[in-house]
Amino acid sequence: MTKLALNGGAKTVTRNYLEEATLPVCSEKGKALVNQLMEKGEISQSPLVARFAQRFSSYVGTTYGLCTNNGTSAIESALFAVGVAPQDEVIVPSYTFWASVTPIIAQHGIPIFCEVDPDTHCIDPKDIERHITPRTKAILVVHVWGNPCDMDAIMKIARARHLAVVEDCSHAHGASYKGRMVGSIGDVGCYSLQGTKTLPAGEGGILVTDHREYYERAAALGHYELVPEFPEDSPYRKHALTGMGAKFRIHPFAAALADSQLDELDSRSELRRRNAKRFEEALADIPFIKPQQEYPGGNRVFSYHYYRYLPRTNNPTETYVFLKALKAEGIPCGYCGYGRLHTAPLFVEGGPYGDCSPGKERINPSLPVTEMMAKTTFLAAPRFETSCDPLIDQYSAAYHKVAEHMDEVIAHMEAHDYSKELQSLSGRSIAML
Repeated sequence: MTKLALNGGAKTVTRNYLEEATLPVCSEKGKALVNQLMEKGEISQSPLVARFAQRFSSYVGTTYGLCTNNGTSAIESALFAVGVAPQDEVIVPSYTFWASVTPIIAQHGIPIFCEVDPDTHCIDPKDIERHITPRTKAILVVHVWGNPCDMDAIMKIARARHLAVVEDCSHAHGASYKGRMVGSIGDVGCYSLQGTKTLPAGEGGILVTDHREYYERAAALGHYELVPEFPEDSPYRKHALTGMGAKFRIHPFAAALADSQLDELDSRSELRRRNAKRFEEALADIPFIKPQQEYPGGNRVFSYHYYRYLPRTNNPTETYVFLKALKAEGIPCGYCGYGRLHTAPLFVEGGPYGDCSPGKERINPSLPVTEMMAKTTFLAAPRFETSCDPLIDQYSAAYHKVAEHMDEVIAHMEAHDYSKELQSLSGRSIAML
């Protein structure tokens, strides 16, 4: 009988992920474009930025695109654009990266946290309605891990209540819902182009919208250089001298890196999807792990492979020890820290401006599904960027080996105290083991 690597046995995965399943972050085309910008001296501003913004907005299916220095500033610009003002409430999932929420308090708004659906990991439309008040201004949805939210239900709620919808598409470049690209369904879509994303720029972001007013407000906030170019009838052109106080301009080099890979985004997404389906099918017979599900009509992109672990015990370290067993077998896996934002001091204590927390009766919302997700969600595997069936097969073998030895995993957990290790990870959004 084979022995778990966790207990001294041989590890299952012998193939090299970095060599077999990854692509260069910077393409040769991207390097050439950056070199051209340097030779031209276009190291602060460049016509390439506007070209990429238009190309990306056309790809998504919107009229306007606005590049930003990161995804966080894209979201802040979007919230400003739709009119979030001091003390306005914005409904947002707690199960997300903190940068989905901090732009709300940057606008002196109040984040109101709501539940997610445990199968899709996306914001729960039914719980959105529970949190709407006369002070609600917007809903900020997150297409988490590249999985489209239930946009029909969300837009129905928003339109009935005259609420704006901002889409955080930071994981979801090229994902679609019922034939429409995410980012084009709500009022404003926001993307991160950070170096680990599927359209990487190093650091960068982009905002897309069909609304001229939202585009102009967003541009006026962070791109003073664009304001003089607004049409003469724009109410924001009067701010040509100063803009509105922020500078969110993307670096041209970053725009070049993203632009160089846009034409290959769909083909790469399709290959990642094929690999992910092979991986999911191979693990489908393991009853205590559950992959993220798609809504009907959703076409996710597999930016990440997140699963839920279904614990056998009430021990809070069980998920962590299961991951340690996988890691010992040679699988790069990770512990997820999403789902804790509704308890973070930054939000419950009023934020840096002292005016961004909800009333006392709402300061510690009960989000049992989210809290369960925070304890049991895990990164099941890194992104499969190439045709790498033999590697995926080894990962499957490793999972099945651990599944066959779960009594040993539980015994190992009971014999060791990992509480301090787990505590050190709980403050991170994603912690690779």
